[in-house]
Amino acid sequence: MALVLAALAPLPLHGQGPTLVAFTGSVYDEQGQPLAGATVVFQGLDITSIRREIRTDEKGEFYYGGFLPGRYRITILRGEEVLWSMPVTLSYFLDVLRLDINLKQLREAAESLRRLDPELEQRREENRRRRQRETELQQHYTRGTRYLEDGEAEKAIEEFQAAQALEPENGSAYAMLAAARAAAGQPQQAIALYHRALALEPDEAAHYNNLGTLLVEEGQMEEGLAHFDRAAQLDPGRASTYRFNRGAALLNAGRPAQALPALQEAVRRDPTLAVAHYFLGLALLRTSPRVTTEAEQERVEPRRGTLEAFRRYLQLAPDGEYAQQARNHLERFGALPVELHSPAEVPE
Repeated sequence: MALVLAALAPLPLHGQGPTLVAFTGSVYDEQGQPLAGATVVFQGLDITSIRREIRTDEKGEFYYGGFLPGRYRITILRGEEVLWSMPVTLSYFLDVLRLDINLKQLREAAESLRRLDPELEQRREENRRRRQRETELQQHYTRGTRYLEDGEAEKAIEEFQAAQALEPENGSAYAMLAAARAAAGQPQQAIALYHRALALEPDEAAHYNNLGTLLVEEGQMEEGLAHFDRAAQLDPGRASTYRFNRGAALLNAGRPAQALPALQEAVRRDPTLAVAHYFLGLALLRTSPRVTTEAEQERVEPRRGTLEAFRRYLQLAPDGEYAQQARNHLERFGALPVELHSPAEVPE
């Protein structure tokens, strides 16, 4: 597109009669010198019969008045050669429209645009490739997640490997591949991948949590617990889940007394986390004192809050995974079935 150097000089409107506008300006050649004798053609676009010409003086300047407002095409000729042409509009709010046409500057601008064209095309190609890569990534993640949910770990591995190849510096790609490796029974490879994910995304709490779970399963209890703690520090909004995982790991390892603080914190942070209430009930039960009756029979005296924890679980998840076990514990101690309590009667 040609470069137009135009200065608009608004002047007051006349009070009477039609508004007439003049063209003025100057023309400079390819060396930036005034171009004398160039033909300036004014062709009306609204009134096509209008066609006027004038030649530039020795200073390359021109002036032609008496034009009605409207649209015109201005053309600069050197002999029969068209040097420049462009439509312009004369406004009712102008008395004079000035046009300064510098062919040297126009040529330099055109050359600059030609130099920029390859760069622009390169950026467009890069954007196209980026969008294509993002689409492929999303497809790999979607298929991989679906395979993982369906228990097809090997197929999930293939999809997440493809995603990781497209984004080798994306920690989440390594984490998803790690989850698939773990599901495929390859814990050591999964652990290594989680470490790589953390190297790339050291502040991602989910990576710490998932690695902690895997470490606990592999018997590396203390290291796993440390990862749960780190996850809770990084993401306070999901700390209830991470504290529950710590408590569950300790409870499953036969350490109920150590599990209690984490489980109590989990239900405090999120009172709606049903499974945490059930595990808290178990931890309280397993740390409850045993007493000997007059018949010299040993029985458990449930600690304060034990039965309330089981009731709370049933209130939140009446058909949950541990619902029957929770009812069994309540019946064992002669507690009323949870169905007899309204929500307001269930202790918080």
